[in-house]
Amino acid sequence: MVNTPLADRWLVLVRVCSQMNQRIERTLSAEYDLCVSAYEIMEVLWHEAEWMRPGEVSTRTSRSQPQVSRLLTQMVDAGYVTRAPAPGDARGSHVKLTASGRKMFETAAATVDGLLGELAEENADARALMT
Repeated sequence: MVNTPLADRWLVLVRVCSQMNQRIERTLSAEYDLCVSAYEIMEVLWHEAEWMRPGEVSTRTSRSQPQVSRLLTQMVDAGYVTRAPAPGDARGSHVKLTASGRKMFETAAATVDGLLGELAEENADARALMT
């Protein structure tokens, strides 16, 4: 059976997203020592002024709880995230971006936005998906 029009559009989406992720991953790694997963976590934390539980971060991203926990530990070690015990839950914790993390995310977000603009100019499928 040949692909249906929906399957064809889905494959275009998969390919364009893969190209975007690869290019963004390479750039974030080279310029900021960040991966796309850490960037996504920082984006969620960026929008929250208050503390968040790691499980909520996982729910709001496309990442699993173990992956979020591992990346949060790395971001705490790098000084981008702070972690504290959750009030009323001796075993739980909550997290938020530090001032350094907020600055890093602002800079990385501008880079990502520029990359997405370049990709939209270069690739008609990417342009169609982003407009």
